[in-house]
Amino acid sequence: MSDTDFIKWIASLRQTGEKEYLQNENALKDLKEKQTKLNDILMISGGLAAAGMLVSSPAALVASASTYFALEASITVDRLVAVIEMLLTAFSGEGITITPCVKTDEGLIDLLVRMPDRRTFAFMLRSKGDSLVKWRGDRQEFYVSTRKKGGKKNNKWADLLKLSQRLNAATLLLKKQKNMLVGSSNTERNKITVKAIVLTSKTRVDPNNDESVFVNFGDCKVLRVKTESVLHIVNQSDLINFLTLTEKS
Repeated sequence: MSDTDFIKWIASLRQTGEKEYLQNENALKDLKEKQTKLNDILMISGGLAAAGMLVSSPAALVASASTYFALEASITVDRLVAVIEMLLTAFSGEGITITPCVKTDEGLIDLLVRMPDRRTFAFMLRSKGDSLVKWRGDRQEFYVSTRKKGGKKNNKWADLLKLSQRLNAATLLLKKQKNMLVGSSNTERNKITVKAIVLTSKTRVDPNNDESVFVNFGDCKVLRVKTESVLHIVNQSDLINFLTLTEKS
């Protein structure tokens, strides 16, 4: 497979809905097939490096376009597979609809989830190593803290705020275009779509955030940030409880 063909193959992860959207088990099967292909590519690249056919360094390992895109895509696909499997296990018998990789002119929505009670959620899945995420309302910025020798290191995570803005814009566009994913009637489309960043792997919400930015949602406590729109920050481990409708919700 040439680099150009591989890039086109990676682009096939994005669903436009021109034919149909893959959802639930069909989407998971497709992603797992891509996951296997990506793992094979990375294994071959690693084998070439070990055999001395590539310089044995991370920089050389990503030298070819195919390997670079495989590394990037594998992270995305691994996240999607893990979260979709988790959601299907918890809600498959209840009529949940999970649509991954929804492409819009305003950006990509990693997961669009429609619950049996017609509540709609738009998710983006992200991680930033072994770190804790904090919202600084006084600076209107997200920060991540990582443990380093001698203490903690705090860095701005500016991309997270930009990501939330793209997520909001993409969701609004789907409503404007009367996309069936956000409802089959004006009444359904006019309902709020809950937008959230799901923190995966070892990235988690810092429990030492200001108490005022925590809210009870579903059956858990999550970070709630309001900039140009309302955004929730949810740990992957809390996602099932986040989606669970309680008497108080």
